[in-house]
Amino acid sequence: FGPNVGDSMLFEDEESLKAEKAAEEEREEGDEVDNGQESNGTAAAAAAATDGQESGEKSTYMDLIVGLRSLLGVDNANEGDEKKVLESGDDAKRKEVLSKAHESLTALFVTEIEKQIGMDRYKTAEKVPVPVSLDDLAKCTTTITGEGEDHLLPPTERKDYAPTQIWSPSDCIQELASCFLDVATSTNQPLPEFDKDDDMAMRFVTAASNLRSYVFQIDPIQSLYSAKGIAGNIIPAIATTNAIVAGLQVLQCFHILKAQLSASSKSDGNGDGAVDETSNLKKTCRYTYCLRDKTRKGYYLQPTTLPDPNPNCFVCRNAIISLTLNTQEWTLDMLLSRVIKKELGFQEPTILVGGDIVYEEGEDIDPSEYAINLPKKLVNLPSGGVAHGSVIRIEDYSQDLEVDVNVSHKDVWMMKADDDSGKEKVDDREEIDKFEIGGKKPVAAATAADSSDGAKDNAAQDPAAEEDDDDDIEIIVDDDTPAKDTAAASSNGKKRKPDTEEDGNKAKKAKVDTEDVIEIE
Repeated sequence: FGPNVGDSMLFEDEESLKAEKAAEEEREEGDEVDNGQESNGTAAAAAAATDGQESGEKSTYMDLIVGLRSLLGVDNANEGDEKKVLESGDDAKRKEVLSKAHESLTALFVTEIEKQIGMDRYKTAEKVPVPVSLDDLAKCTTTITGEGEDHLLPPTERKDYAPTQIWSPSDCIQELASCFLDVATSTNQPLPEFDKDDDMAMRFVTAASNLRSYVFQIDPIQSLYSAKGIAGNIIPAIATTNAIVAGLQVLQCFHILKAQLSASSKSDGNGDGAVDETSNLKKTCRYTYCLRDKTRKGYYLQPTTLPDPNPNCFVCRNAIISLTLNTQEWTLDMLLSRVIKKELGFQEPTILVGGDIVYEEGEDIDPSEYAINLPKKLVNLPSGGVAHGSVIRIEDYSQDLEVDVNVSHKDVWMMKADDDSGKEKVDDREEIDKFEIGGKKPVAAATAADSSDGAKDNAAQDPAAEEDDDDDIEIIVDDDTPAKDTAAASSNGKKRKPDTEEDGNKAKKAKVDTEDVIEIE
């Protein structure tokens, strides 16, 4: 019913559009020639249009829909026009409207569906569409509004009507017919845009969508109440949720940038590379939960601190650091000695580039196997080399240590001048000293041997601690107990020091009866 319905896919007839386009192109070509050729071009255009219309199949519903719109006065309605198309008591006009509506609905929900089935359009579909019954469509011409028998009235005008009722196909047909009659008797022309609060608009949408669901066997069928909730909430709900989540992501980006700026200003002010606490992303950023139900304080967003990396997670447990250097000047030997071993603390590293090993150390590794790669520039290494954006994998199984190095290329290095002018000059240091490492350096895990050696060292430094570890055991033996039992007990245990109370005095020993003595063999 809207003014832009002509742009709908409902009115796109492919063959007719092709024929119309061909005729238009022929007419444009005919305008560029002289009068004699123009007549021939016009004739050719007309012939092309005729051939296109004859070769293409005519739409089964487009002309009927356009005719129904014209009959209802939708296409030629003007602002402020209060003239009714259907006056009360005009039965002839009413029958004409219902008859045109019956033809349009039959073309849409019967003829067109049968045509598509005949073209095998749905041969691969799980459910083949079923056209609407002709008996149900016949209810369109017998529909009345106002007062009458329930089976002739649309479902919304019946006595037992409820918004939560599910309409049958015949109910949908009668409701659509009622909407057509409402448009014909309406003085509000042209009709407004779709609004979920417009009763006639929601009745039409519910009936048409349910009728389509019956044809294509789409479940569940919606009631008027449910359809109104879907039509009024689905679009703004999606847009609002996406906007909230996108806004939260941008806020976290601001936190990261703020932390980096703060760390940079702190480093420039102190000159010692000190990093402010706000640079710690765990303290700066937040993990925000979007709650469905508000909290006791009325909040729908619940921010929490970032969780610690999961040691069992393959991604979280791997350290990632950044390394900036000149990949065209640095060799693998320089990287190995200056950065990997000296700065990162690897002892027996294995270096992987692009998933392939370019260098490896260890007990069972032949040093000469990878020695050929040591003098090579990083960009000339196997597996494509190391360039800007490359990731190097470094592993050391002897220390249970692994790290991913994200390499950035930088060929021009600048440094502050020696004077107080604050100007920069070209860095004149040796190439092996021109690099920057970012991120937290990996730390080797403590091994069991290291732990035992540390315990021995602590014991050696504190001899008294070793003596305190040995608890003496004192055994109380009754006079009647054989001496051999006492000797056996002394040989099987150590003498225990007497217990002391908090004030330093010896605790009194409880008397032990003969019956309660435990013999130790």
